Amino acid sequence: MSLFFGLIAAGCWGLHDFCVRFISQNAPISACLFAVMVFGLLFQSALLIMTGNYASIPITSVVPLLLAGVSFAVANCGLYVAFQRGPVWLAAPLVACFSVFSIGISVIAGARVSLGQWGAILVILTGIAMVAVLADREHAQEKDRFWTVVSALVAAAAFAITFTFGHAAAELTNGLVTAMGTRVIAIGLLICGIIALRLPLWPKRETLSILAIMGVLDGVAILSIMAAADYPHPEYAAVATAIYGLPTIWLASVFLKERINIYQWAGCLVAFCGIGYLAQ
Repeated sequence: MSLFFGLIAAGCWGLHDFCVRFISQNAPISACLFAVMVFGLLFQSALLIMTGNYASIPITSVVPLLLAGVSFAVANCGLYVAFQRGPVWLAAPLVACFSVFSIGISVIAGARVSLGQWGAILVILTGIAMVAVLADREHAQEKDRFWTVVSALVAAAAFAITFTFGHAAAELTNGLVTAMGTRVIAIGLLICGIIALRLPLWPKRETLSILAIMGVLDGVAILSIMAAADYPHPEYAAVATAIYGLPTIWLASVFLKERINIYQWAGCLVAFCGIGYLAQ
């Protein structure tokens, strides 16, 4: 069951990121991100009401919750920019390597990194290098991918920080309340940024349906990870979830005609094998 829930989360996040790439080509990413955040909050609110999983937020959890919310906003901004710029075959593995940054955070906190984890990091970096270097010559001549790489790495680092402080806050309250609090803080920060930069706040009506679906997909993925904690070997869910970038890449290659050669596919598989190991 843990593996099953992990695969559900991987499918939901993979489809979500594909939708980011698809819809951001024709709509302002600020409005898209804000709408998805709001729809995700509505889904989580409905879930909280249905389950009655209420919990107080102690004073000691306020700081980690604030830090998780800020980093969650930064992570999603980086994610949307990376997938808007594309290509997906470059952005997806880079965003998914947040586990490497999580290892870095644990090292700073004094944890020891095993030889297997160092090996997995090397495998991930090798796979990502294969994806970038082995692109067709036509891809290599496309516009500079510098900002795609930077945005994706910012997203990966910020997601790792979000999970670190989110877990700390969840230990003092519960997972659902922490997820909602993190999202509320992120939405507030996003509104301030949108107003300050005078960016579009709300998307056009014709895009609302797909943005609502994206919000639900994100909510279902988070719910699946939470549900896996109630079954034996919840680490299986983390391993399965770590491959969520592969469905994104496949969907982009099929429906958006983003060409990816066999060598790049091999690089993707190598990278996500390493990511799966670190997710244990």
